[in-house]
Amino acid sequence: MDMDNISYPNVIQLEVFYDSSNDQVATAEFVQCYSSVFNGVQNTCPDFITVELVDRCIRQMKRGKAAGPDNLTAEHIIYAHPCVVILLCDLFQAMIESGYVPDDFGKGIIIPLVKDRSDSLCHITNYRAITVSPIVSKLLELIILKVCNDYLTSDVLQFGFKAGVVCAEAIYTVRTTIDYFISNGSTVYVAALDISKAYNNVNHYKLFAKLIEAGLPKWLIDILVCWYEKLVVRVRWNGCYSFEVSVHSGVRQGSSLSPSVFNVFINQFLTSLRSLRYGCHISSYFVGAVLYADDLILLSASVSGLQGSLNVCYHIQ
Repeated sequence: MDMDNISYPNVIQLEVFYDSSNDQVATAEFVQCYSSVFNGVQNTCPDFITVELVDRCIRQMKRGKAAGPDNLTAEHIIYAHPCVVILLCDLFQAMIESGYVPDDFGKGIIIPLVKDRSDSLCHITNYRAITVSPIVSKLLELIILKVCNDYLTSDVLQFGFKAGVVCAEAIYTVRTTIDYFISNGSTVYVAALDISKAYNNVNHYKLFAKLIEAGLPKWLIDILVCWYEKLVVRVRWNGCYSFEVSVHSGVRQGSSLSPSVFNVFINQFLTSLRSLRYGCHISSYFVGAVLYADDLILLSASVSGLQGSLNVCYHIQ
């Protein structure tokens, strides 16, 4: 297919990345969004934290995982005395009502793991990092996921970070869309965009603003803002620890809540393209873009349509 007439932005992820020079702008935009949406709204939340819910989430915690910064594992809670469940229930309810999390909830330990031992161990690209967090904070995330499932939704064309959905389904959607247009005598123009490291680089206050726009309740926004303002990490290497480093960008690593939060944020690409009707449609159904996590494929039956889709992605803030 002839792609010579299509211009590509040099940095498609520019507006998504963390940029310290834009901190004040992003913060001001968040404050304005927060004030306009929640003006006069009392910080009340439903009394949904029950002993039964906490106990059910505890039983779903994965065992055999590394201890967090507090040296506690899931087993410490799973096999604890039943009174611990009652105490945790009271703790979580108080945190949600106050919009406050303890400082230790923001602490994490980064453990570098080698990707390929046959490759050089001196190259940073040969390592992937996992982050371990306090186990009590992970329990709170499981509870939030249970009670906020209806808020943390994303477009059906987002296939990443969803239970029971695999990459093959995204590939099948792209393939069948292309086959449909070709079988009807039409050319399909395709652009593959990798919003590089968006998971690690999204500005926190832009993230919060998008979550407010998505309709998340005030108590959850307050919890997340307090939580993210306390994010610090240390690197563990051969039993030694680095100094603490504050984290100013990216969704929280090692968190079961983060994938759902990220999906809500990245959903703006599909929402914008769908509303402007750029890209392929089968009958009235939009199939002009497919997302898998932060990998985006644009599909269009015309060069101008593909260029319009690229322009939309470039200008999203």
